[in-house]
Amino acid sequence: MDNLLAGCPASTRNGFSAIMKAGEKKYASELGKCSSSSSSESGSQSEKPSEPKADSASCTENELATKSSSCIEEMIAAKGGSVCGAWNTYECCLKETFASCGSDMQGKISTLMGTMQKQYDAILPGLAKCASATCSTESSPSPTPAEVETILMASIELSDPLAFNLDKYIEAVQKATGVAQLPEAVVKAFEIIVKYMLPDATDIAKATAAIAKANGVAEDQVQVAQSNSRRLGAGRRLANSFDVTITVADKEKASAVQTSAANTAALGTELGGTVSVAKAPVSTVKVETKVKSAPSAASKLASQMESAANAQ
Repeated sequence: MDNLLAGCPASTRNGFSAIMKAGEKKYASELGKCSSSSSSESGSQSEKPSEPKADSASCTENELATKSSSCIEEMIAAKGGSVCGAWNTYECCLKETFASCGSDMQGKISTLMGTMQKQYDAILPGLAKCASATCSTESSPSPTPAEVETILMASIELSDPLAFNLDKYIEAVQKATGVAQLPEAVVKAFEIIVKYMLPDATDIAKATAAIAKANGVAEDQVQVAQSNSRRLGAGRRLANSFDVTITVADKEKASAVQTSAANTAALGTELGGTVSVAKAPVSTVKVETKVKSAPSAASKLASQMESAANAQ
């Protein structure tokens, strides 16, 4: 084992050493009956054809990092198709290469895939919604589950938050996806998005406090971003444009905030100046949805759910 680990990072060698010491302590009485073998004997045995030294050495994090680079090249070459299709090419490239490396390596691959999906979603829109690929190695002796669970986040724009019905949404998702089992869905939040023209001297901190007070919410429920546009407001005074998102937990509060956010008088009083609405308040509900389907159908769920959301 020392020979096999010789080319590994120090963290891997130290971790193995700690495991060995713990084992020696636990089995001290039995180890006393064993005869030690020299490093030269270990080396000579490792050269026997029956010892798969190369296979063991290939199941390392270094090999995973190296192979990941070449798999990315395959993904880029496959980019002519869909984003998810190219991403699945990358995933299967890794899974098929390390198929014989055991569950620990498969777990590392899954962690790597999840991290990269989040990092590159801004560059490749829709990447975070791509379902896990079904690769050739998964059709081997290990049984493939009849169904897989896919978790997706739906963002649904609402003209009236009070009209949103979660049960009807679930029924619409089931109809759109054609799954046999009724999906599970949980409302994560309601967001009210509005654009204001605020007095020129208003900064983000001041705007956040005033908007929170005018709408009866906490400051940490308000997100404010200043855009680049400026124009003359009432009295020919300069005003700055601000994009505002107010997050609340339920549809009753969302309805109330959608109404209060359009009331420029209350906000103007808080800021001590003239306020106008550049873009009327719009409400959106964020729904986390779990759908169980056949593995082959998982990649289509995102587009199918989008059509169900638009039906609301």
